[in-house]
Amino acid sequence: MNVLVTGSSGLVGSAVMELLSREGHNVVGFDQKTSPLTEHFTVETGDLCDFPRLVSIIQKHGIDAIVHSGGISHPHAGEISPYETVRTNIVGTTTILEAAKIFHIRKVVYLSSGAVYGNHAAAVTTLESKVNPENTYAVTKLTGEYLGETYNRNYGMNVISLRLAFVYGPYRFMPDPIKSLLERAVNGIDVDDAKGADQRLEFIYVKDAALAVYQALQAETCSSSIFNIGTGVNTKMTEVAAIIKKLYPNRSIKLGSGDLGYDFIGAFDCGEAERQLQFKAKYNLEDGIADYAKYLEKASSGQFESV
Repeated sequence: MNVLVTGSSGLVGSAVMELLSREGHNVVGFDQKTSPLTEHFTVETGDLCDFPRLVSIIQKHGIDAIVHSGGISHPHAGEISPYETVRTNIVGTTTILEAAKIFHIRKVVYLSSGAVYGNHAAAVTTLESKVNPENTYAVTKLTGEYLGETYNRNYGMNVISLRLAFVYGPYRFMPDPIKSLLERAVNGIDVDDAKGADQRLEFIYVKDAALAVYQALQAETCSSSIFNIGTGVNTKMTEVAAIIKKLYPNRSIKLGSGDLGYDFIGAFDCGEAERQLQFKAKYNLEDGIADYAKYLEKASSGQFESV
């Protein structure tokens, strides 16, 4: 397959590029600028909303599948510039889908977010749970899903939307509570944060997120077009702190009461992803954090570009 990966310099996009390449696919990245992360790949630069540019790239490389991970990818960032978030995430997604339709690219994997569910009290979040986006970012992600379903229904496409849990791991540039604690521990800095102890999130390691994308690309026929992608486990930040403390016992890690401003969402039911995509997360939180810590230690010692 010749696969175009938008947002190829980002957290999930770069991991998808690596995985698809290892599996023998031809990958082409698309991002606003080049990055050392993907310098060994073919990467085209441009704006997601630039339709002529996107068309030229599809024609040039003979693209037959698209992974759309580009856009503004954090709820807090979305509130800083709602207009730019809407333009990038909604108009940009429409540009991708329209180009795919014109060039008969049926398979598009769209990276959505668990943020579409918003705050709710249920212990488990299923695909039947009510969607209730509570910030601009979440609204744009849900709109992208609706657009995908519309193109599936009206134009016979095969757009699969993945509602990702909170992705963590190497090359995360946006705010991330695991990164915040782990980076300080790796660099010998004690943690004494005023809040965060009451925040509960479902985390998924970036390598598992990339695997879910790969499985979605490989899936021939699915009865669903939207899937929850996570571990099925919600974790309090105090538990995250304990895992990091176990790795770095000489570090003091203290979190004050209160949350970090993220939605409280019940643990994902990922049964449909397991049945239809044959996806199941391989990393539990302890293993994922330990693997992430190895990358950060290498980065701290200057063995490769800092994450």
